[in-house]
Amino acid sequence: MPSIRDRNLQLILAAASEEFAHHGFAAARVDAIAARAGLPRANVFYYFRNKRLLYTAVLDLVMEPLLRASRSLVPEAHPEQALPRYFKAKAEVARQHPGAVRVWLKEMLHGARQLPGERAELLRSSARQTLACLAQWMERGLIVRTTPEHLLLYLWSTSLATFRFGMAPGSSGQIKPSRASTQAQAELLLRGLRPEPCALGRSA
Repeated sequence: MPSIRDRNLQLILAAASEEFAHHGFAAARVDAIAARAGLPRANVFYYFRNKRLLYTAVLDLVMEPLLRASRSLVPEAHPEQALPRYFKAKAEVARQHPGAVRVWLKEMLHGARQLPGERAELLRSSARQTLACLAQWMERGLIVRTTPEHLLLYLWSTSLATFRFGMAPGSSGQIKPSRASTQAQAELLLRGLRPEPCALGRSA
């Protein structure tokens, strides 16, 4: 059974995820977060000294799991196995933290301006490692040759595309990617990335 502290943190982070997802960092109000959580405003400040720390905590809910998902993209793995694992891992994060993922997507789309420096560097490091992996796969003829940066952007956006639709005007913002849709996305991507047989022969 969770402690009172753990329960309060869960309530606050869930409420903050929804408030930031709907209103963004600047317009979100701590009073509204407290009301969503069903807790006094003072309780929110007891756990988080200010709104920025609370916003960072919401981003942290998904940042490490998303970085962990990217670690499945390594040169020694085969894309036929690694890419579906990557998609499934990112979709699982989206299912577990739908509000926080919407906050994360908005933050990334606005240039990660509110992301603390050390976290931004972790993201850049992860991107560099993934780019190196994609480049090696291309060099070995495991996937078609294209611009690694464009492919990375496509991988990042496609695996969480459902949430972009969920944030569209008039939507409830509660759309979650199903396991079937995640598998379909991975298979569609793999079909597009498979080299032509003649290309495979040249790289052998």
